Amino acid sequence: MIRKILSTTAARLIIAPTNLAIVWLAARTLGAEGMGTISLFVLGNSILQMISAMVGGSALVYLVPRHPLIQLLIPSWLWAIVVSVAGSLLLGLFGLVPQELVFSLAVISVMQALFSINQNVQLGKEKVLQYNIAAVVQILTVLVSLAVFFELLGQRTIQSYINSLFIALFAGILISFSGVFTGGKPGKLWNSALLKEIFRFGGYLQAASFMQLFNYRLSYYIIEKYFDRATLGVFSIGVQISESVWIISKSIALVQYSRISNSTDREYAKNITIGFIKFTTIFTVLITGFLLLLPSEFFVLIFRSDFSHVNQVILSLAVGIVSVAVSLMFSHYFSGSGRPWHNTISSGIGLILTIALGFTLIPALGITGAGITASASYTAGMLYQLFVFKKIAACRWSDFFIRRKDINQIISTIKENR
Repeated sequence: MIRKILSTTAARLIIAPTNLAIVWLAARTLGAEGMGTISLFVLGNSILQMISAMVGGSALVYLVPRHPLIQLLIPSWLWAIVVSVAGSLLLGLFGLVPQELVFSLAVISVMQALFSINQNVQLGKEKVLQYNIAAVVQILTVLVSLAVFFELLGQRTIQSYINSLFIALFAGILISFSGVFTGGKPGKLWNSALLKEIFRFGGYLQAASFMQLFNYRLSYYIIEKYFDRATLGVFSIGVQISESVWIISKSIALVQYSRISNSTDREYAKNITIGFIKFTTIFTVLITGFLLLLPSEFFVLIFRSDFSHVNQVILSLAVGIVSVAVSLMFSHYFSGSGRPWHNTISSGIGLILTIALGFTLIPALGITGAGITASASYTAGMLYQLFVFKKIAACRWSDFFIRRKDINQIISTIKENR
Protein backbone atom coordinates (compact mmCIF):
# COMPACT_ATOMS: atom_id res chain seq x y z
CA MET A 1 0.00 0.00 0.00
CA ILE A 2 2.75 2.46 0.94
CA ARG A 3 4.63 1.90 -2.32
CA LYS A 4 1.45 2.39 -4.32
CA ILE A 5 0.73 5.70 -2.59
CA LEU A 6 4.30 6.90 -3.06
CA SER A 7 4.47 5.89 -6.72
CA THR A 8 1.15 7.63 -7.41
CA THR A 9 2.29 10.79 -5.63
CA ALA A 10 5.63 10.74 -7.47
CA ALA A 11 3.82 10.30 -10.79
CA ARG A 12 1.62 13.31 -10.06
CA LEU A 13 4.66 15.39 -9.09
CA ILE A 14 6.08 14.62 -12.54
CA ILE A 15 2.85 14.99 -14.48
CA ALA A 16 1.82 18.38 -13.01
CA PRO A 17 4.95 20.37 -13.94
CA THR A 18 5.09 18.59 -17.30
CA ASN A 19 1.55 19.74 -18.00
CA LEU A 20 2.54 23.29 -17.11
CA ALA A 21 5.56 23.03 -19.43
CA ILE A 22 3.26 21.90 -22.25
CA VAL A 23 0.94 24.82 -21.57
CA TRP A 24 3.88 27.24 -21.51
CA LEU A 25 5.35 25.96 -24.77
CA ALA A 26 2.01 25.90 -26.57
CA ALA A 27 0.98 29.34 -25.30
CA ARG A 28 4.26 31.01 -26.29
CA THR A 29 4.13 29.40 -29.72
CA LEU A 30 0.44 29.54 -30.66
CA GLY A 31 -0.74 32.60 -28.74
CA ALA A 32 -4.06 33.25 -27.03
CA GLU A 33 -6.24 32.41 -30.04
CA GLY A 34 -4.39 29.14 -30.63
CA MET A 35 -4.79 28.20 -26.97
CA GLY A 36 -8.49 28.96 -27.24
CA THR A 37 -8.82 26.50 -30.13
CA ILE A 38 -6.82 23.87 -28.25
CA SER A 39 -9.04 24.38 -25.18
CA LEU A 40 -12.15 23.62 -27.25
CA PHE A 41 -10.46 20.54 -28.71
CA VAL A 42 -9.37 19.26 -25.29
CA LEU A 43 -12.80 19.97 -23.78
CA GLY A 44 -14.49 18.11 -26.64
CA ASN A 45 -12.20 15.15 -26.01
CA SER A 46 -12.98 15.30 -22.27
CA ILE A 47 -16.71 15.14 -22.97
CA LEU A 48 -16.27 12.10 -25.21
CA GLN A 49 -14.08 10.40 -22.61
CA MET A 50 -16.77 10.90 -19.99
CA ILE A 51 -19.32 9.14 -22.20
CA SER A 52 -16.86 6.40 -23.17
CA ALA A 53 -16.13 5.85 -19.48
CA MET A 54 -19.71 4.68 -18.92
CA VAL A 55 -18.42 1.31 -20.16
CA GLY A 56 -14.64 1.50 -20.11
CA GLY A 57 -14.18 3.79 -17.13
CA SER A 58 -13.50 3.32 -13.43
CA ALA A 59 -16.21 0.64 -13.21
CA LEU A 60 -13.64 -1.67 -14.79
CA VAL A 61 -11.50 -1.36 -11.67
CA TYR A 62 -14.30 -3.02 -9.70
CA LEU A 63 -15.38 -5.50 -12.40
CA VAL A 64 -12.00 -6.80 -13.66
CA PRO A 65 -11.29 -9.04 -10.64
CA ARG A 66 -14.81 -10.49 -10.81
CA HIS A 67 -15.40 -11.31 -14.49
CA PRO A 68 -13.55 -12.68 -17.55
CA LEU A 69 -11.51 -9.83 -19.02
CA ILE A 70 -12.55 -10.41 -22.63
CA GLN A 71 -16.20 -9.86 -21.69
CA LEU A 72 -15.25 -6.43 -20.38
CA LEU A 73 -12.81 -5.39 -23.10
CA ILE A 74 -14.95 -6.11 -26.19
CA PRO A 75 -17.92 -3.90 -25.16
CA SER A 76 -15.51 -1.25 -23.84
CA TRP A 77 -13.63 -1.10 -27.15
CA LEU A 78 -16.79 -1.07 -29.29
CA TRP A 79 -18.47 1.57 -27.13
CA ALA A 80 -15.35 3.77 -27.25
CA ILE A 81 -15.23 3.68 -31.06
CA VAL A 82 -18.93 4.43 -31.50
CA VAL A 83 -18.90 7.28 -28.96
CA SER A 84 -15.71 8.82 -30.35
CA VAL A 85 -16.82 8.82 -33.99
CA ALA A 86 -20.47 9.76 -33.48
CA GLY A 87 -19.67 12.21 -30.69
CA SER A 88 -17.01 14.03 -32.72
CA LEU A 89 -19.44 14.47 -35.61
CA LEU A 90 -22.12 15.83 -33.26
CA LEU A 91 -19.73 18.25 -31.54
CA GLY A 92 -18.65 19.52 -34.95
CA LEU A 93 -22.26 19.78 -36.14
CA PHE A 94 -23.22 21.95 -33.16
CA GLY A 95 -20.08 24.09 -33.49
CA LEU A 96 -18.60 22.99 -30.15
CA VAL A 97 -15.32 22.08 -31.85
CA PRO A 98 -13.85 23.61 -35.04
CA GLN A 99 -15.02 21.72 -38.14
CA GLU A 100 -11.47 21.24 -39.42
CA LEU A 101 -10.56 19.32 -36.23
CA VAL A 102 -13.48 16.86 -36.18
CA PHE A 103 -11.54 13.99 -37.78
CA SER A 104 -8.54 14.58 -35.52
CA LEU A 105 -10.85 14.64 -32.49
CA ALA A 106 -12.36 11.29 -33.44
CA VAL A 107 -8.91 9.67 -33.80
CA ILE A 108 -7.52 11.16 -30.59
CA SER A 109 -10.70 10.29 -28.68
CA VAL A 110 -10.54 6.61 -29.73
CA MET A 111 -6.88 6.40 -28.74
CA GLN A 112 -7.47 8.18 -25.42
CA ALA A 113 -10.34 5.82 -24.62
CA LEU A 114 -8.23 2.74 -25.41
CA PHE A 115 -5.44 4.08 -23.21
CA SER A 116 -7.87 4.73 -20.36
CA ILE A 117 -9.41 1.27 -20.69
CA ASN A 118 -5.97 -0.35 -20.39
CA GLN A 119 -5.14 1.78 -17.38
CA ASN A 120 -8.37 0.92 -15.59
CA VAL A 121 -7.70 -2.77 -16.22
CA GLN A 122 -4.24 -2.30 -14.70
CA LEU A 123 -5.79 -0.72 -11.61
CA GLY A 124 -8.30 -3.57 -11.43
CA LYS A 125 -5.37 -5.98 -11.39
CA GLU A 126 -3.62 -3.77 -8.78
CA LYS A 127 -0.74 -3.02 -11.14
CA VAL A 128 -0.41 0.53 -9.88
CA LEU A 129 3.26 0.91 -10.81
CA GLN A 130 2.57 0.01 -14.46
CA TYR A 131 -0.37 2.40 -14.42
CA ASN A 132 1.81 5.27 -13.20
CA ILE A 133 4.65 4.48 -15.62
CA ALA A 134 2.28 4.57 -18.60
CA ALA A 135 0.76 7.87 -17.43
CA VAL A 136 4.17 9.50 -16.95
CA VAL A 137 5.56 8.25 -20.28
CA GLN A 138 2.46 9.47 -22.10
CA ILE A 139 2.63 13.04 -20.77
CA LEU A 140 6.42 13.31 -21.18
CA THR A 141 6.08 12.15 -24.79
CA VAL A 142 3.62 14.98 -25.45
CA LEU A 143 6.17 17.53 -24.21
CA VAL A 144 9.10 16.07 -26.14
CA SER A 145 7.08 15.68 -29.36
CA LEU A 146 5.75 19.21 -29.06
CA ALA A 147 9.27 20.59 -28.63
CA VAL A 148 10.45 18.68 -31.71
CA PHE A 149 7.57 19.92 -33.87
CA PHE A 150 7.76 23.54 -32.68
CA GLU A 151 11.49 24.09 -32.25
CA LEU A 152 13.35 21.57 -34.42
CA LEU A 153 10.94 21.19 -37.34
CA GLY A 154 9.51 24.70 -37.18
CA GLN A 155 5.94 23.40 -37.53
CA ARG A 156 4.24 25.87 -35.17
CA THR A 157 0.62 24.90 -35.78
CA ILE A 158 -2.33 23.50 -33.89
CA GLN A 159 -2.03 20.34 -35.94
CA SER A 160 1.46 19.85 -34.51
CA TYR A 161 -0.08 19.91 -31.04
CA ILE A 162 -2.58 17.25 -32.10
CA ASN A 163 0.16 15.17 -33.74
CA SER A 164 2.05 15.26 -30.44
CA LEU A 165 -1.04 13.87 -28.69
CA PHE A 166 -1.25 11.12 -31.31
CA ILE A 167 2.38 10.08 -30.81
CA ALA A 168 2.09 10.19 -27.02
CA LEU A 169 -1.12 8.17 -26.92
CA PHE A 170 0.35 5.57 -29.27
CA ALA A 171 3.32 5.18 -26.92
CA GLY A 172 1.06 5.15 -23.88
CA ILE A 173 -1.21 2.47 -25.34
CA LEU A 174 1.75 0.20 -26.08
CA ILE A 175 3.13 0.55 -22.55
CA SER A 176 -0.29 0.28 -20.91
CA PHE A 177 -0.76 -3.24 -22.31
CA SER A 178 1.75 -4.37 -19.67
CA GLY A 179 -0.02 -6.81 -17.37
CA VAL A 180 -3.44 -6.34 -18.98
CA PHE A 181 -3.80 -9.88 -20.31
CA THR A 182 -2.08 -11.73 -17.47
CA GLY A 183 -3.97 -13.87 -14.98
CA GLY A 184 -7.41 -13.34 -16.51
CA LYS A 185 -10.38 -15.65 -16.10
CA PRO A 186 -11.40 -17.68 -19.18
CA GLY A 187 -14.91 -17.13 -20.56
CA LYS A 188 -17.08 -16.64 -23.61
CA LEU A 189 -16.64 -13.49 -25.70
CA TRP A 190 -19.99 -11.86 -24.94
CA ASN A 191 -22.17 -11.64 -21.85
CA SER A 192 -25.40 -9.63 -22.19
CA ALA A 193 -26.16 -9.71 -18.48
CA LEU A 194 -22.70 -8.36 -17.68
CA LEU A 195 -23.14 -5.60 -20.26
CA LYS A 196 -26.23 -4.35 -18.39
CA GLU A 197 -24.26 -4.37 -15.15
CA ILE A 198 -21.45 -2.40 -16.79
CA PHE A 199 -23.82 0.33 -17.98
CA ARG A 200 -25.61 0.50 -14.63
CA PHE A 201 -22.45 0.62 -12.56
CA GLY A 202 -20.55 2.87 -14.96
CA GLY A 203 -23.46 5.26 -15.40
CA TYR A 204 -23.74 5.77 -11.64
CA LEU A 205 -20.05 6.48 -11.29
CA GLN A 206 -19.92 8.86 -14.26
CA ALA A 207 -22.93 10.96 -13.25
CA ALA A 208 -20.97 13.02 -10.71
CA SER A 209 -17.90 13.23 -12.95
CA PHE A 210 -19.94 14.42 -15.93
CA MET A 211 -21.63 17.16 -13.90
CA GLN A 212 -18.29 18.16 -12.41
CA LEU A 213 -16.70 18.43 -15.86
CA PHE A 214 -19.37 20.87 -17.02
CA ASN A 215 -19.17 22.61 -13.67
CA TYR A 216 -15.46 23.21 -14.36
CA ARG A 217 -15.63 23.85 -18.10
CA LEU A 218 -19.06 25.11 -19.21
CA SER A 219 -17.63 28.63 -18.96
CA TYR A 220 -15.35 27.81 -21.91
CA TYR A 221 -18.31 27.51 -24.26
CA ILE A 222 -19.98 30.62 -22.86
CA ILE A 223 -16.80 32.69 -23.31
CA GLU A 224 -16.37 31.45 -26.87
CA LYS A 225 -20.03 32.27 -27.61
CA TYR A 226 -19.93 35.86 -26.33
CA PHE A 227 -16.30 36.79 -27.02
CA ASP A 228 -13.60 35.02 -29.07
CA ARG A 229 -11.04 32.24 -28.86
CA ALA A 230 -8.27 34.60 -27.83
CA THR A 231 -10.27 35.55 -24.72
CA LEU A 232 -10.93 31.86 -24.10
CA GLY A 233 -7.21 31.16 -24.46
CA VAL A 234 -6.34 33.71 -21.76
CA PHE A 235 -8.97 32.28 -19.41
CA SER A 236 -7.83 28.68 -20.00
CA ILE A 237 -4.23 29.57 -19.12
CA GLY A 238 -5.36 31.23 -15.88
CA VAL A 239 -7.46 28.16 -15.04
CA GLN A 240 -4.63 25.70 -15.65
CA ILE A 241 -2.17 27.71 -13.57
CA SER A 242 -4.69 28.02 -10.72
CA GLU A 243 -5.64 24.34 -10.81
CA SER A 244 -1.98 23.31 -10.56
CA VAL A 245 -2.26 24.33 -6.88
CA TRP A 246 -4.38 21.22 -6.32
CA ILE A 247 -1.54 18.74 -6.87
CA ILE A 248 -0.61 18.54 -3.18
CA SER A 249 -4.24 18.48 -2.08
CA LYS A 250 -4.93 15.55 -4.42
CA SER A 251 -1.93 13.65 -3.08
CA ILE A 252 -3.01 14.33 0.51
CA ALA A 253 -6.54 13.19 -0.35
CA LEU A 254 -5.15 9.91 -1.65
CA VAL A 255 -3.56 9.18 1.74
CA GLN A 256 -6.79 10.20 3.47
CA TYR A 257 -8.91 7.96 1.22
CA SER A 258 -6.71 4.92 1.74
CA ARG A 259 -6.77 5.41 5.53
CA ILE A 260 -10.55 5.89 5.77
CA SER A 261 -11.29 2.99 3.39
CA ASN A 262 -9.23 0.65 5.55
CA SER A 263 -10.62 1.79 8.90
CA THR A 264 -13.92 1.09 10.67
CA ASP A 265 -13.28 3.76 13.31
CA ARG A 266 -15.69 6.62 12.53
CA GLU A 267 -14.06 8.93 15.06
CA TYR A 268 -10.67 8.39 13.41
CA ALA A 269 -12.18 9.08 9.97
CA LYS A 270 -13.70 12.32 11.27
CA ASN A 271 -10.53 13.51 12.98
CA ILE A 272 -8.19 12.74 10.11
CA THR A 273 -10.54 14.47 7.65
CA ILE A 274 -10.74 17.61 9.79
CA GLY A 275 -6.97 17.58 10.20
CA PHE A 276 -6.41 17.24 6.47
CA ILE A 277 -8.89 20.04 5.79
CA LYS A 278 -6.89 22.39 8.01
CA PHE A 279 -3.58 21.35 6.48
CA THR A 280 -4.72 21.66 2.87
CA THR A 281 -6.45 24.98 3.57
CA ILE A 282 -3.26 26.51 4.96
CA PHE A 283 -1.16 25.19 2.09
CA THR A 284 -3.62 26.20 -0.64
CA VAL A 285 -4.12 29.71 0.76
CA LEU A 286 -0.34 30.27 0.89
CA ILE A 287 0.26 29.08 -2.69
CA THR A 288 -2.78 30.93 -4.04
CA GLY A 289 -1.62 34.07 -2.22
CA PHE A 290 1.77 33.75 -3.90
CA LEU A 291 0.11 33.50 -7.33
CA LEU A 292 -1.94 36.62 -6.56
CA LEU A 293 1.25 38.58 -5.88
CA LEU A 294 2.56 37.93 -9.39
CA PRO A 295 2.08 41.02 -11.60
CA SER A 296 0.70 40.92 -15.14
CA GLU A 297 4.22 41.64 -16.43
CA PHE A 298 5.31 38.24 -15.11
CA PHE A 299 2.77 36.40 -17.25
CA VAL A 300 3.70 38.49 -20.27
CA LEU A 301 7.34 37.52 -19.71
CA ILE A 302 6.55 33.82 -19.24
CA PHE A 303 4.03 33.54 -22.07
CA ARG A 304 3.62 36.62 -24.31
CA SER A 305 1.72 39.91 -24.50
CA ASP A 306 -1.57 38.13 -25.33
CA PHE A 307 -1.73 36.88 -21.73
CA SER A 308 -1.43 40.12 -19.78
CA HIS A 309 -4.82 39.56 -18.11
CA VAL A 310 -4.06 36.11 -16.70
CA ASN A 311 -3.67 37.56 -13.20
CA GLN A 312 -7.29 38.78 -13.35
CA VAL A 313 -8.41 35.20 -13.97
CA ILE A 314 -6.38 33.91 -11.02
CA LEU A 315 -7.78 36.64 -8.75
CA SER A 316 -11.38 35.84 -9.65
CA LEU A 317 -10.73 32.09 -9.21
CA ALA A 318 -8.86 32.37 -5.89
CA VAL A 319 -11.79 31.60 -3.57
CA GLY A 320 -12.86 28.72 -5.79
CA ILE A 321 -9.39 27.19 -5.83
CA VAL A 322 -9.33 27.04 -2.02
CA SER A 323 -12.90 25.70 -1.96
CA VAL A 324 -12.05 22.83 -4.32
CA ALA A 325 -8.98 21.92 -2.25
CA VAL A 326 -11.23 21.59 0.82
CA SER A 327 -13.93 19.83 -1.21
CA LEU A 328 -11.44 17.11 -2.16
CA MET A 329 -11.12 16.18 1.52
CA PHE A 330 -14.89 15.95 1.93
CA SER A 331 -15.26 13.98 -1.32
CA HIS A 332 -12.77 11.34 -0.23
CA TYR A 333 -14.39 11.13 3.20
CA PHE A 334 -17.80 10.45 1.64
CA SER A 335 -16.37 7.95 -0.87
CA GLY A 336 -14.24 6.19 1.73
CA SER A 337 -17.16 5.91 4.15
CA GLY A 338 -19.62 4.62 1.56
CA ARG A 339 -21.62 7.83 0.91
CA PRO A 340 -20.59 8.86 -2.63
CA TRP A 341 -24.03 10.28 -3.50
CA HIS A 342 -23.20 13.41 -1.52
CA ASN A 343 -20.45 14.15 -4.05
CA THR A 344 -23.00 13.81 -6.88
CA ILE A 345 -25.36 16.25 -5.14
CA SER A 346 -22.47 18.66 -4.55
CA SER A 347 -21.56 18.58 -8.24
CA GLY A 348 -25.20 19.13 -9.19
CA ILE A 349 -25.46 22.20 -6.97
CA GLY A 350 -22.31 23.62 -8.51
CA LEU A 351 -23.54 22.98 -12.04
CA ILE A 352 -26.84 24.75 -11.38
CA LEU A 353 -24.96 27.82 -10.16
CA THR A 354 -22.59 27.68 -13.13
CA ILE A 355 -25.53 27.75 -15.54
CA ALA A 356 -27.41 30.45 -13.61
CA LEU A 357 -24.45 32.80 -13.14
CA GLY A 358 -22.47 31.95 -16.27
CA PHE A 359 -24.95 33.38 -18.76
CA THR A 360 -25.29 36.51 -16.61
CA LEU A 361 -21.82 37.38 -15.37
CA ILE A 362 -19.68 36.23 -18.31
CA PRO A 363 -21.39 38.41 -20.98
CA ALA A 364 -21.19 41.37 -18.60
CA LEU A 365 -17.71 40.91 -17.06
CA GLY A 366 -15.86 38.63 -19.48
CA ILE A 367 -13.13 36.40 -18.05
CA THR A 368 -13.52 38.00 -14.62
CA GLY A 369 -17.18 37.01 -14.65
CA ALA A 370 -16.19 33.48 -15.62
CA GLY A 371 -13.82 33.30 -12.66
CA ILE A 372 -16.44 34.64 -10.25
CA THR A 373 -18.93 32.11 -11.60
CA ALA A 374 -16.48 29.28 -11.03
CA SER A 375 -15.64 30.46 -7.51
CA ALA A 376 -19.31 30.72 -6.56
CA SER A 377 -20.03 27.28 -8.02
CA TYR A 378 -17.09 25.55 -6.31
CA THR A 379 -17.83 27.23 -2.99
CA ALA A 380 -21.53 26.30 -3.04
CA GLY A 381 -20.71 22.64 -3.68
CA MET A 382 -18.12 22.65 -0.90
CA LEU A 383 -20.51 24.28 1.59
CA TYR A 384 -23.08 21.56 0.96
CA GLN A 385 -20.41 18.96 1.74
CA LEU A 386 -19.36 20.89 4.84
CA PHE A 387 -22.86 20.95 6.36
CA VAL A 388 -23.46 17.27 5.54
CA PHE A 389 -20.08 16.30 6.99
CA LYS A 390 -20.77 18.29 10.18
CA LYS A 391 -24.09 16.48 10.61
CA ILE A 392 -22.77 12.98 9.85
CA ALA A 393 -19.58 13.35 11.89
CA ALA A 394 -21.41 15.12 14.74
CA CYS A 395 -18.72 17.75 15.11
CA ARG A 396 -18.80 21.38 16.27
CA TRP A 397 -17.83 24.46 14.29
CA SER A 398 -14.98 24.99 16.72
CA ASP A 399 -13.52 21.65 15.58
CA PHE A 400 -12.54 23.36 12.32
CA PHE A 401 -10.37 25.96 14.07
CA ILE A 402 -6.69 25.38 13.36
CA ARG A 403 -4.65 24.17 16.33
CA ARG A 404 -1.06 23.00 16.66
CA LYS A 405 -2.08 19.41 17.54
CA ASP A 406 -3.94 19.11 14.23
CA ILE A 407 -0.84 19.98 12.22
CA ASN A 408 1.25 17.57 14.29
CA GLN A 409 -1.28 14.78 13.66
CA ILE A 410 -1.17 15.29 9.88
CA ILE A 411 2.63 15.44 9.81
CA SER A 412 2.71 12.20 11.81
CA THR A 413 0.25 10.52 9.43
CA ILE A 414 2.22 11.56 6.36
CA LYS A 415 5.47 10.28 7.92
CA GLU A 416 3.81 6.90 8.53
CA ASN A 417 3.13 6.63 4.79
CA ARG A 418 6.71 7.12 3.68
